[in-house]
Amino acid sequence: MESKPTEDLSSLAAAAASFPLLVYDHGEQPDNSQTVLSVADGSTRTYQLLEMANFKCLETPQGLILMVDTASFHCSLWNPQTGEKTPLPAMDEAPQEHCRCLVADTVSSRPEWNPDSLVLVYDLSRPELLMCRIRGGAAAAWVRQSYDMGLYEVPGKPIMERAIHYMAAVQGVFYYLESTPNTIGALFSFADNPEPGLELVTFDAKLPELDWKEGVTLRATKTYLLEHSKDLFLFCLFYKVVDSTLELEEVGACMMDLTKKEWVKVDDIGDAAFLLGPRGFGASCPATEHGLKKGVCVPCLRRSWRQQRLRNI
Repeated sequence: MESKPTEDLSSLAAAAASFPLLVYDHGEQPDNSQTVLSVADGSTRTYQLLEMANFKCLETPQGLILMVDTASFHCSLWNPQTGEKTPLPAMDEAPQEHCRCLVADTVSSRPEWNPDSLVLVYDLSRPELLMCRIRGGAAAAWVRQSYDMGLYEVPGKPIMERAIHYMAAVQGVFYYLESTPNTIGALFSFADNPEPGLELVTFDAKLPELDWKEGVTLRATKTYLLEHSKDLFLFCLFYKVVDSTLELEEVGACMMDLTKKEWVKVDDIGDAAFLLGPRGFGASCPATEHGLKKGVCVPCLRRSWRQQRLRNI
């Protein structure tokens, strides 16, 4: 599937010079324009990105975008910085509204084998995974796989199946937070399997708490799993109640020690910037390279960009 021409290539190229960028409005007909935020300088610009017109788009922490044609359901991975598109198998239908996408390398059977990238789409509202290998291109197929995380009940509403909300891809493994407190799930896929499929293991890892003041310990209100430099990070947002209003008190960062299977507090993660967005989406990038503040910058996105916060660790 070839890229469609952009209405103003010079403007888009100028915007691309200040990557990383975020497109937070996919546009609506008939205007079909997108608002682009520059993380580096905080400026916003509006474009008609025709590459995204008539596509259902899912962003990934790696900066790639899964594009699904809303008419034919043909799929590709688009790199906005280079314009390159990698063909993928067609889907049976466009992804649902509450879906996330990750790209990861599968675990090889032997160390000398080249890893094979896997595209995973997971639904925040139901326990279902959709995956395919990039290697097969458009001739391959998506594979569906369900899982069981138990049930939950909200008074006055039907009983619902639990679904994964927080997931990160690290060195071929998809890690997520289990519904059981202090439990981590890990989904493995192996390159020598005849078709993509995920095998599940779990292990215990106590989530961090915040000693707020004498006799008072805060538990994380929101958590994020992210990959950075092939390590698994956990960010915890601790809120306090002030005059019946939640206020962000602290942002804590931990890195997973997979040998000990425990979270280790991180006081300084060096030249990195992390973005924590709605519904558990997060991403990271080198800070200095993109003109961001060196050290740990954590912009916490709320309902509008005017409410974003910057936290340093």
